[in-house]
Amino acid sequence: MSISNPRFRIERVAAALIAAACLLLGTVARTEEPIFGTSAVLDPRALALAGALRATPSSVSGLYLNPASISMAPVYHINLMYQFAREQDTNLHMAGGAIVDSVTSSTIGAGLALNYLRANEGVTDHEAWDARLAVAGNIKDTFFIGATGRYLRVENDLESGDRGPNGVPALPSSGSQQMDGLTFDAGAGLRFAQVVSIGVAGYNLSNPGSVYAPLSLGSGIGVTLFEMLLIEADVLVDFTSHDEVGTEIQSCVELFLAGRVPLRVGYIYDIYFNINTIAAGIGYVDPSFGIDIGFQKDITDGGRFALALGLRIFIG
Repeated sequence: MSISNPRFRIERVAAALIAAACLLLGTVARTEEPIFGTSAVLDPRALALAGALRATPSSVSGLYLNPASISMAPVYHINLMYQFAREQDTNLHMAGGAIVDSVTSSTIGAGLALNYLRANEGVTDHEAWDARLAVAGNIKDTFFIGATGRYLRVENDLESGDRGPNGVPALPSSGSQQMDGLTFDAGAGLRFAQVVSIGVAGYNLSNPGSVYAPLSLGSGIGVTLFEMLLIEADVLVDFTSHDEVGTEIQSCVELFLAGRVPLRVGYIYDIYFNINTIAAGIGYVDPSFGIDIGFQKDITDGGRFALALGLRIFIG
């Protein structure tokens, strides 16, 4: 058939239009957006690394990402932090502290964290308390396992509505109370030759039925070279926050300059919401203390960002 045939040209144009429509539909973001205050709680270092720290030693970050990683390296750290975030034209403030000790025992590590979140303008009057207690074990510096007990209390004036398989996010007879109870996380990790590590963690395994504590599974693989370069890639799967399973792809790079100045970059792609987020940070590490600055910016919707500052105190 000759390409000059009108019917052939029409079929080509129709095929091109269909392909363009499919491509457009595949890249258009959902009109739905994340519910206010449901972003994961992270310390400044983990924020700068896009939350991709489930496989590698992570100090206080393990309290939020993988309790097994607490025992991957001998640390005794106290962490104080403050975070300012902007979501849906509303300012959200978070302040908290954490302590992790994997020095006192060579095989057992433990950690404790408490965070307070507050917003009282814009779309919602939001308040939350997040407390965590973690224990981790180390078997021959190769296999690691841990668990975190978590108490979460969330109150806000958001209207009730369907939020996927969880249904209404508010508890049935609690008014503005969205969550008030206990849940737990569990994680494990493997490390080979102090270079390659693999981690997996399950979150809110009691499935409390709230979008503020969704049943989720995270996993990652990381590479650490010469104690100065960290590269990691993670995947986070959310089973209960949406009508469909939600997935995030996270990646990060951390480079230590002169053994004192860590430079951090990261990237998150939220497949469910079609949101692209970049992350970056810098710090300073001294034998007795460390300073961390972390930043995340939603480049799909320019109004969403988070900035975190932290002070780590090293004991022992």
